Amino acid sequence: MFFEKLEIALQLLTEQTTTIARSVEATYLYATNLEHFAEWFPGVLFMESANTLGHAQRGKEYLETVAVPLRGKRKIKISVKDAQSNKVFVTEGEFPPLMPRMEMLFQATGAGSCSVTWRMLSRNKSFLFKTTLLLLFKRVMRKRAAIGMKRLQQALENPVAEPAET
Repeated sequence: MFFEKLEIALQLLTEQTTTIARSVEATYLYATNLEHFAEWFPGVLFMESANTLGHAQRGKEYLETVAVPLRGKRKIKISVKDAQSNKVFVTEGEFPPLMPRMEMLFQATGAGSCSVTWRMLSRNKSFLFKTTLLLLFKRVMRKRAAIGMKRLQQALENPVAEPAET
């Protein structure tokens, strides 16, 4: 499996899987447009495109504004590292000491449903990080991921109607 290839070098913080009653195509389009990320993932306050590449393209960049416990708001540069239509989406952020890597795996489970596996990993390999901060990041990200995946499911299964144009 794709995720298993990198697990040795990275520290897994959390992994959540959910089934969504929407097509894999619709789910992939929504979830990989990171301008929607703040709508469903807790702790993300705002997400904006930082270059002109299309969503879900390798090299696409975003600026993510997050709420960091005990530190307030921070802006993080996020880059798309891999994107395979309706299958895989991978980003990496420049946020020391965590050095996050987000992975999403999409799999059709029927004509109008799919499963999404969302993982957050750390690229920081230092012994000091592993022995001091890793458990804190795991605890925070586990809670956020559980909420985030429920919100993603709700956003896709119960979309808010767009206001009618006048």
